[in-house]
Amino acid sequence: MAPTPEDGQSLPLPQEQPQLGPGDKTLHVWSKPIEEGQSVAPQNPNERPTISGAVSMIKSEDFANIANTPCARQGFLTGIASGAGLGGLNFVIRGNAIKSANWAVGVFVIGSMASYEWCQYLRRCERRTMKRQIEVVAETRREQQKKMIEERREVLRLEAERKASEKPWYKFW
Repeated sequence: MAPTPEDGQSLPLPQEQPQLGPGDKTLHVWSKPIEEGQSVAPQNPNERPTISGAVSMIKSEDFANIANTPCARQGFLTGIASGAGLGGLNFVIRGNAIKSANWAVGVFVIGSMASYEWCQYLRRCERRTMKRQIEVVAETRREQQKKMIEERREVLRLEAERKASEKPWYKFW
């Protein structure tokens, strides 16, 4: 018999995940691990990684799907806003466009990285919280099921005692 949520056991997750809206939060949204066939490990594990090796692994479709990467959009928008704000403020105060542009680019990069990492941290915290909540719900269901089974056993035991007490004390041979 297949496990059901009523049994207190978790159901297997489907391979294909449904498309979710921007506000939807489920445990399925988190990044999938790399498949064995898609292994990106170097041929020689003792070989030291190089920058050229890292750059060679970047594909053009990675740039096309950057908006679908979790936290990337928020990181870019935060970086753009902080870079433009600080660069513009620097230009208004000092009046030097080249230095202001350098400050804007630097703050964009740092602001984007900081926002991206903060978002990733929050996602990890949320994931831990969701896993814990799922564990608590599963434990509660197991306890409820165990309690129901004990109640059924008690009812059956009482019913058996009642039937046994209804038997006559005498027997006809």
